[in-house]
Amino acid sequence: MAEGPLSGIRVVEISTFQQGPVAGMRLGDLGADVIKIEPHDGDPARRHMTTIEAEFNVKGFNYYFEHANRNKRGIVLDMKKERGMQVFLRLIDSADVFLNNMSIGAPLRLGIGPGPLLARNPRLIYAQASGWGREGPLANERSFDYTGIARSGLMMAAGENGTPPSMILPGLGDELGGLMCAWGVTLALFAREKTGKGQVVDTSLMGSVVAMLGHLVSGTAMLKQQFPRFVRASAGNPLYNHYRCSDGKWLAIAHLDPDRWWATVCRALGVEELTNDPRFSTFAVRSENRKELIAIFDRLFASKTREEWMRILQEHGCIYTPVLDINEVVEDPQSAANDYVIDIEHPAYGSLKTIGFPWKLSETPPAWRRKAPALGEHTDEVLREIGYSAEEITQLREQQVI
Repeated sequence: MAEGPLSGIRVVEISTFQQGPVAGMRLGDLGADVIKIEPHDGDPARRHMTTIEAEFNVKGFNYYFEHANRNKRGIVLDMKKERGMQVFLRLIDSADVFLNNMSIGAPLRLGIGPGPLLARNPRLIYAQASGWGREGPLANERSFDYTGIARSGLMMAAGENGTPPSMILPGLGDELGGLMCAWGVTLALFAREKTGKGQVVDTSLMGSVVAMLGHLVSGTAMLKQQFPRFVRASAGNPLYNHYRCSDGKWLAIAHLDPDRWWATVCRALGVEELTNDPRFSTFAVRSENRKELIAIFDRLFASKTREEWMRILQEHGCIYTPVLDINEVVEDPQSAANDYVIDIEHPAYGSLKTIGFPWKLSETPPAWRRKAPALGEHTDEVLREIGYSAEEITQLREQQVI
């Protein structure tokens, strides 16, 4: 297996649940040696499957922890004890990155904030994936995925106008926050190649989702106007909308230059007589008569299955795609072809599919290299690497430091 682009980079991670662990997972995907530190009772994510079962009636092994903690080694360490803190600091001496998703104030109270750690290891990248960012009135408040997507505007950007805030299936904000933090770490590592100095990488759940909504936030900020949410039945450009087919499945057509595509779409749908209809012949009049045109399109799409319409639209060179549910995404050949979803052989669970990678690198590709660690699985191995003898490791275990 080829080495990833971050091969040789050591990441020391203290994080729980999803945002921080996903950041570490993505760095591990890219080849970093990620060492996850947990207390004796473990990351709460190890127990989170009970909540998932209650909410979704989804049963099985703890995919949640497995997903966010692949490609890591795991150690148990009680940092409230003096010798535990000594072990942590020796790890920091060997590290390129310290990653955490604690609240901004928590590392400061533990004495492991940016100041002390960067003073000890000036080349260290200190990455903190918080809820709200390092500044402002919310900096020290707690946050979860739900609070991030709520305050960022996402819940009011999804769904139809006039409806309540849209429920978003959980994890999107944390997942994006983890990707953003991993990106920040790689940027800081690149900068270190030029300067020789470490720095603080500050990302947050809220900031990540706001960035995802960038064009909406910029438009609102620049124009000082609110963008209304779409209503499917009265979308301003009926050629950029989604329609239900006879089998109950949905299909999206996406023509952002609608006058150019109008005649082609009419031919594909078998309504060439509408091409020069004065109600619809230009974008301006189609927009005025949008509800009437969408009602016509609804009847047309409801006359054939999604597969039938996809063949027809393909033949006419239209821009379209099926609206997939998550199960369909998992099985989508496009996802498989680009390693967006991958097949793995898990040593405990056998042949599985799981999330793959959002990037491809021709010479140093990302990879699934190892399963998520059992609690404390690599404690002895990691301590030996930073100079602890077998006798010292035994003493630390007897003292319940590890």
